[in-house]
Amino acid sequence: MLKHKAPLPAGRGSLQSARCRERTGQRQRGAFTLVELLVVVAVIALLVAILAPSLAASKEHAKVIRTLADLRGIATAIQVYTACGERPTAPARSWCTSDRADHWCELPRELAAARCLPGGDDDLSAGMEDAFNPRHTYKYLAPGWGYHNDAAVPKAVWVPDAFGQDDPEADPKTLRGRAYDNVSMPLDADGHVVPSPVAWVIWSLGPRYDSAVGSGQRAPIARCTWYRGTGSRGVIPIVSAADGRLTVWSR
Repeated sequence: MLKHKAPLPAGRGSLQSARCRERTGQRQRGAFTLVELLVVVAVIALLVAILAPSLAASKEHAKVIRTLADLRGIATAIQVYTACGERPTAPARSWCTSDRADHWCELPRELAAARCLPGGDDDLSAGMEDAFNPRHTYKYLAPGWGYHNDAAVPKAVWVPDAFGQDDPEADPKTLRGRAYDNVSMPLDADGHVVPSPVAWVIWSLGPRYDSAVGSGQRAPIARCTWYRGTGSRGVIPIVSAADGRLTVWSR
C-alpha cells in the first residue's frame, strides 16, 4: 500500500529554496573568476619586479660589509706579522701553471704559517675566502722580493703619481703613474731605486669582476678602479702607505 507524504506546511518549501539559493550565491561570490585570478597574478608579478632589485642590492651591500670586515682583519694580521720582525712585508706570489694561474696574488702562506691568519687547504693559501670570488683568497701585493712559480723575483705595484689625491673619476687608461718594486725600479737621477709610497695592498675583486678590465685599469691602488656602489664594477681595497697610514675603501 503506497504511503503518501504529508504535504509540507505552507511556505516551508519556498523557505528551503530561498536558503538553498542563498548558500549557492555565497559559494559563487566566494570563488575567483578567471579575470580576478589573472589580476592577482599580475599584481604579484609587479611586486616581485619592484622588490627584486632592492633585495639584490641589499644582498650585494651585505657582501661588501662582510668584505670590509675581512679585509680589516687581514690588515691587522699583516701588521702583527711585520711587528713580530718576520720580515718588512710578506712576499707576494703569482703563478702561470694551469692549476694555479687564477690564484694570482693570493694571500701569503707565511701569514697562515705564523698563525696570523687561519690556515687554508690545498686550494687556499689561507682560510680567508673572497666573498665575491669563491674558492679564492682575497688578493695581496707588496713591492719587493716575492715569488713567481716558487722562483724569487721582484714584485712591483703600480702607483698613481698623485697617490692619495688621485681623481676617482679619471680615465684609467690615461692615468699617470709608475711601477715600484723596491729592488730595481724606478731609478732617480743618481741611479738609486726610488722606494714605493705603498707598503702593501689587499683587495677583493668586487662584484661583476672582469679580468680583462681589472688587469688593465691600474687596479687596485688607483681610486678610479674602485667599486662605486651597487650595480657597479671595481675592486674593494685597503692600501697601506709606506709610512703606515691605511686607506680603506669607501664610497
